[in-house]
Amino acid sequence: MSKAYSSIMSAMRSQVWAIDPNKLEAIMAFLALKAQGKDAEASVVADLHGAAQIQAARAKKVQQADSQATSIAVLPVYGLILHRGSSMRDISGPAATSTVRLLQQFNAAMDDPSVSAIIFDIDSPGGTVEGVDELATAIRNAKGKKQTIAVCNKLCASAAYFIASACSEIVASPSSMTGSIGVYCAHEDTSKYLENLGVKVSLIKFGENKAEGNPHEPLTDAARAHMQETVDMFGNMFEKAVAKGRSVPQQKVHDTFGQGLMFGAAQAVKIGMVDKVDTFDAVLARFGVSLSSSNQTSMELEAPPVVGSTSAPKADVGCKCQCAACLGGDCGSCTDDDCDDPNCEGCAMQAKAAKAASDRMRFRLQIANAEL
Repeated sequence: MSKAYSSIMSAMRSQVWAIDPNKLEAIMAFLALKAQGKDAEASVVADLHGAAQIQAARAKKVQQADSQATSIAVLPVYGLILHRGSSMRDISGPAATSTVRLLQQFNAAMDDPSVSAIIFDIDSPGGTVEGVDELATAIRNAKGKKQTIAVCNKLCASAAYFIASACSEIVASPSSMTGSIGVYCAHEDTSKYLENLGVKVSLIKFGENKAEGNPHEPLTDAARAHMQETVDMFGNMFEKAVAKGRSVPQQKVHDTFGQGLMFGAAQAVKIGMVDKVDTFDAVLARFGVSLSSSNQTSMELEAPPVVGSTSAPKADVGCKCQCAACLGGDCGSCTDDDCDDPNCEGCAMQAKAAKAASDRMRFRLQIANAEL
């Protein structure tokens, strides 16, 4: 069994997640195969790559939209939501969304006087809780300054809805699913498994609660209680944020927004989770934006702004890379380690840096497990 993947699995299990549980279990199943030195079935890999291609094509189409009206900023929220980076692209499907980078893009759009409205194009199962409340607070505080619209464009679950609820308007596409309000974590007890392998792990610690909830021993009552306190804290934070964003009492969120259930578009409108059912194209059309690429001479719909730039970058940079950054014209932030396009300004350097960081982390995990 790969110690690196086993450690990653344990760390993920103990993480507090605001995610559709089915998606997390699919990711864990993928990691379990990797931990055993196996590859996922071709159909699973094909599904992941297919989803990535669909969202890349969608991002490209949006950036090529023809606008003759007000300038808007479209911020994609695709795939797994993480605090930093998109390092889990291989197990989450499309490139993950960084709350740090999304907040930077949002702030830049807010500071850009040419942008009158900000639209979040959401297709995400949710992710970790870190950074989500800070992002949602910034979006919520923008109400009355610029129009913010969240479009649940297929899937808007958990942390993704946390973000959407902060917008001044939420639109659900007809076939979308919205909800999964709540958080959870898991404890994986590997003590019996290791015992069967003849492995006994001894933890040397300083501090009564240090190493609490580790996977090498059964979960104690005290550890369970502490984990529940953390989950309750983030769960209450989630409900309070939704209540503020939707201007309803927290008790209404708790009682009627499903407590983890997902809803179709019509039902989500009925219970007050979203404002209306409409398509992403129709939302863009409000601002004179068309997804038709037949006329690109008057392009005012631009890629998400980058901090430090005076305006949003143009989409047409001559780069053939299909990562979200390059599709948005921001090659300097390319994170695709497979890209070798000579016109891409940043991917080669960042790919090397990312690989070096990944190698260092893998080495540290190996050393840590060897010491155990």
